[in-house]
Amino acid sequence: MSAAIAAILAVALAVLAGLLAPPLLRRRRRRLAFSEVLPEPMRAAIARNVPVTRRLPQDLARRLEGLVISFLAEKQFVGCNGLAITDEIRATIAAQACLLLLGRLGLYDELQSILVYPGAFWVEDEVHDDDGLVTQRRRELSGEAWDSHRIILSWEDIEETARQPADGYNVVLHEFAHYLDAEGRGLAPRPPLRDSPSSDRVRAIDAWHQDLVAEYEALCDTVDRGEPTFLDPYAAEDEVEFFAVASEEFIECPVELRTAHPGLYTLMREFYGIDPAGWAALAPR
Repeated sequence: MSAAIAAILAVALAVLAGLLAPPLLRRRRRRLAFSEVLPEPMRAAIARNVPVTRRLPQDLARRLEGLVISFLAEKQFVGCNGLAITDEIRATIAAQACLLLLGRLGLYDELQSILVYPGAFWVEDEVHDDDGLVTQRRRELSGEAWDSHRIILSWEDIEETARQPADGYNVVLHEFAHYLDAEGRGLAPRPPLRDSPSSDRVRAIDAWHQDLVAEYEALCDTVDRGEPTFLDPYAAEDEVEFFAVASEEFIECPVELRTAHPGLYTLMREFYGIDPAGWAALAPR
């Protein structure tokens, strides 16, 4: 083998190692996280601020703790407008975000940072009308999935969720549901179908999405008629907001969602791979 070919092979192997090493190390680190234990102050903060966790079955409670440990190790928390990031803030946000992953694969893999403001924050963006006219608008938000690398949250709104934990409003669940919707996999029932043949999986995903659209359109019809709705009417804004609002209710008020919208509850259960309505009968730990 010539020196030139050997050099090319060495470079190729180095590049391949560079591509493979980070995912392998990440998977190993995540496996190790499930043998670690959260510090007691963080556990207490989660129990206090995310009360649904006190009713988790033991296996899911252990999985949540491992997910939270991994999340905290991988994601950077940034305090904005003078907010000091505490372990309580980190643990509370991580636990709520990881509730959505109890039955799924991955850990918001592209997400790098969570920006936390003391309260609602202002964003500026552009609005395009049907005639192509562009206008600037300024909006006050409590959360936003900014892109695949950042999520922005209001700590004031997160604290409000802790005070009223079963009102169907949870900014962390809402924004992280947006992230799951947009992370490239699309609205697909995972992981229940991960072992299915690819053709069956595609057909199942298409059928699942059609059913979700039907639920969304039924809500829009109800809102248009001026009738009361179980879901926040904001869910009729578009399919994306519908999915995020439904995700909030699925975790926060699962029994009520199952009663009001049994078909939608089933779709959420297929997507997230968990059945939180079944946790309601469990005594808190």
